Amino acid sequence: MIDRLFFLGTLVIALTPAFLFAGRPLWVLAPLAIVVGGALAVLSVVRLQSSGGDWTWSDRLLASAGVLWTIVIGYALFQAYGAGESTEAWRLAAALTGQDIQPRNSLNVGVTVIGALRLALYAGVLLLAYWTCKASENAWTVMKAIVLVAGIAAVYAILAKFFGVEYVLWEKKHHYIGWATGPFPNRNTFATFLAIGLAANAALWARQYRREVPSEIEGRERLRVTLEFLSKRGILVALPGLVMLAAGLMTGSRAGLAVMALAVGGTAVLIVARWSSNRALPIGMTIAGIAVVAITLMALAGQGRGVSVEGSIEQRLEIFQNANRIAAERPMRGIGLGAFPEAMHAHKSTELTNDWRRAHNSYLEAVAELGWPVAILMFIAVTLVFLAALRGVWIRRRLTPIHAAAVSGFVAAAAHGLLDFPLQEPAICLVLALLLGAAAAQSDRT
Repeated sequence: MIDRLFFLGTLVIALTPAFLFAGRPLWVLAPLAIVVGGALAVLSVVRLQSSGGDWTWSDRLLASAGVLWTIVIGYALFQAYGAGESTEAWRLAAALTGQDIQPRNSLNVGVTVIGALRLALYAGVLLLAYWTCKASENAWTVMKAIVLVAGIAAVYAILAKFFGVEYVLWEKKHHYIGWATGPFPNRNTFATFLAIGLAANAALWARQYRREVPSEIEGRERLRVTLEFLSKRGILVALPGLVMLAAGLMTGSRAGLAVMALAVGGTAVLIVARWSSNRALPIGMTIAGIAVVAITLMALAGQGRGVSVEGSIEQRLEIFQNANRIAAERPMRGIGLGAFPEAMHAHKSTELTNDWRRAHNSYLEAVAELGWPVAILMFIAVTLVFLAALRGVWIRRRLTPIHAAAVSGFVAAAAHGLLDFPLQEPAICLVLALLLGAAAAQSDRT
């Protein structure tokens, strides 16, 4: 009973922020972190008492990632509270306020503390998902819950677009007027969230297909049963994905739609590669089909966009150069987790006409904020978790769709992080933590 309560609580904690401005406000973040901390404390005691002492490969990978992640969080807190150099900026701040301000390593102490809180929250959700999804039905429930939440967000986005409502929940939009953003402030990150939902929907579709069209059926009978499935149950299972796809088109985000195609295509390729006896042809056809769909969707999204692609690329290149300069100023210690906007303000050129507060490359921004050594530790920790989920593709054949969705959803978000900042949205990081934790829990033979 207690495991079930913890599992349901983990779903609520991980998925609720998607309906609340992507989880950005502190009034969303702080209560969730408190609840997760308490849940982890209780569940840790329960698990220690019931543990037999045998560690699986997934246990080892996640434990190693946890050690590295703890170091990253500890360093972020050191940036916030450890004494720093007395630079001109700190001396100016002391002169303006008339106070004796102790220099810190972070350019924005409050934001850095919140950043550390977010990292702890993501780790907590990942561990809760890992501990509560040892039962395969719980892992499948995670998929269903993600599809449900992404589907509801997509319906909200479509209705808001149809009725011309230029609000994100109860707050008036200041950006992306005329485009669908759903309950997210940013249309591009909303598209990434939909991409993860599409990957989960593809996994559920594949599971249902395998149930109704078993591999033992061959020849004409297999074709007949397949067509029957596609015309009936297959459409119903795919319906949430079609709604997400429609909402994705309404975002007008080319990169977002490419990421959606990558998430679905990656999930399909991994499932086909694991389940099909003759893999080359179906995999090739799947990749070709996804490429055609991606190009078509991006072309449709660009109609009436009114934004110069060349100008957007030029501005991104400019901001990448600024991010590199910021990282080069403090290559070892960083400017403080989450403090990139403060540094960007000082480096912003007159050519950057918009309010660019992000590097639009999550990896460059992480290096600038944490410094190279700690940023590398963060990347290694995430890679270890990813590998724990990836193992299941080869080890748990029956549960391949779960692992395929987790791997492809993460790869899609990570790829989008090269040009935008989806990995800095709490709602996306929480759903990825939930998905990867569930997949890692099912990656060992049981």
